Amino acid sequence: MKVPFLDLSAARAGIQAELDRELLRVAHSGNYVLGPELERFEGAYADFVGAASCIGTANGLDALHLGLRAMGVGPGDEVIVPSNTYIATWLAVSQCGAVPVPVEPIENTHNIDPEGVAEAVTDRTSAILPVHLYGQPADLDSLHAVADTHGLKVLEDGAQAHGARYKSRRVGSTGSVAWSFYPTKNLGALGDAGALTTSDSDVARTVRLLRNYGSERKYENEVRGINSRLDPLQAAILAVKLRVLD
Repeated sequence: MKVPFLDLSAARAGIQAELDRELLRVAHSGNYVLGPELERFEGAYADFVGAASCIGTANGLDALHLGLRAMGVGPGDEVIVPSNTYIATWLAVSQCGAVPVPVEPIENTHNIDPEGVAEAVTDRTSAILPVHLYGQPADLDSLHAVADTHGLKVLEDGAQAHGARYKSRRVGSTGSVAWSFYPTKNLGALGDAGALTTSDSDVARTVRLLRNYGSERKYENEVRGINSRLDPLQAAILAVKLRVLD
């Protein structure tokens, strides 16, 4: 018997008919960039994690990159990252012109070691970027204690932690988190997709600007942004899957 290495059909089990209906509905709607479909998913996902805002992006790497930029990370800065993570975590830092500083994990959880983070802080450190690996949240209390001591920002990478809880609260309810909805995630789109959730209104507004060419109003570009918008077709698929995630 041939056993597939990865069977993504399990993610559609029991909801295929609804997914098909949603794809056709959005395809016939005429709204293909931003718009109400995306806003509905953003609102639903913000409510799910317990954040004030969700900003959809084209992929998880962009969510990380734009989140760091919105927090003021730039050239010459250092950002503390796990040594054991997918390269996107490091690339997001380098895309800001900053330097990723790797820290080894705790042996029993494989998440970043807060003591190692504290030792890695220098006068150039601007942020800490922990990754919640294998659905296990990092030690956020200890990491925020280090951040508060040194005046650092914290951006969480939640690409493997959709629905995970830290001390009974969902990841995303107490900080800014970048998410990937790559098809292999437990909340996966039909292609690349991502988002940033936050309760920091300044970060939320800046990421919204940055993902859309630096524009909030058409033909008015406030900052040097990029094109990184979560499209409505993916948003509709994610909205269906979100309802059955738990």
